[in-house]
Amino acid sequence: MKKAVVLIVEKDRTSSQEAIEALREAGFEVVEADEAAAGLRMIYETRPDVIVASADLSAVNGEDAFLRLRQASYLPMIAIGSREEVVEMLEMGMDACIISPPTSREVVARVQSLLVRQGRGEPPGGGSFPGEGGFHFRGRDNGGLSRTEYRLSSYLISHRGRLLDYPRLISEVWGGKSVSLDTLHFYIRSLRRKLAGFDIFSVRGVGYGLYEGSE
Repeated sequence: MKKAVVLIVEKDRTSSQEAIEALREAGFEVVEADEAAAGLRMIYETRPDVIVASADLSAVNGEDAFLRLRQASYLPMIAIGSREEVVEMLEMGMDACIISPPTSREVVARVQSLLVRQGRGEPPGGGSFPGEGGFHFRGRDNGGLSRTEYRLSSYLISHRGRLLDYPRLISEVWGGKSVSLDTLHFYIRSLRRKLAGFDIFSVRGVGYGLYEGSE
């Protein structure tokens, strides 16, 4: 059986090392990110089952880190922070909170509890990942999305109905790498051929967005 994947988003990795080791000993695969922007990329690339994030993460493009992580997926999320921050983090959509500093035993117990409650690898509320029921693909192979196409489609879907400007799309999907507009346009054209049930709209010279369409 494939191991459940836990994504740890923590600025100070030394403070989370004990919990990481405990999660691995408990049979989980652990992937790490040291900031929210990197965490967003890891969501698209590794498709974790649970996210554990610290409260002191820096904003992403001027937006609250926790809100961005929540917008990016319906995955179970655990926030680690002070007692005063617990209510605020729950209001932002966290599924559970742990008072800092957490014990490794508590982190493992919270992760196991969420997986049991939600169903391993299954997003809350019956949601799903692209390519696994959230939408379907045109063509004969029922998929065929490259890793970049998957990240781009996931980001567009998590912000459906909103116009996203070119710099933001490139920053979020390619992680700050130097990518030309021609490359972005190429991947958008590819997704338009492959995604069914969704339409990608554009504003020339500004950006792209996505909304649910009809076949």
